[in-house]
Amino acid sequence: MKSKVVWSPQVQKYVNSKAPEPRRTLGREIKKVAGWTGRENPPLIRHLEDNLSGCARLRVARDRVIFREDFERGQRVIKCLHAGPRSAVYESFQEILLDDLTT
Repeated sequence: MKSKVVWSPQVQKYVNSKAPEPRRTLGREIKKVAGWTGRENPPLIRHLEDNLSGCARLRVARDRVIFREDFERGQRVIKCLHAGPRSAVYESFQEILLDDLTT
């Protein structure tokens, strides 16, 4: 079952900031998530734990894309929430989640 893939503005900005070839690769891999079955596919897709449970991550070279699966009007929607280099993506996304909870 194909799904709709929705990119947050942050993900779009991050992808656009990349050089042409990495940008194409990252965009192509994000679009492939539409065919995801919901199962882990190490090392590409993994479900996250602890504070980020309910989300999964896509690995593309050194980059990570954090996404969540939702259903809207009977259609499966993959929401790409945050993207960045592996070294910082989880911490920065957790900070955003904490900010949202406190405001």
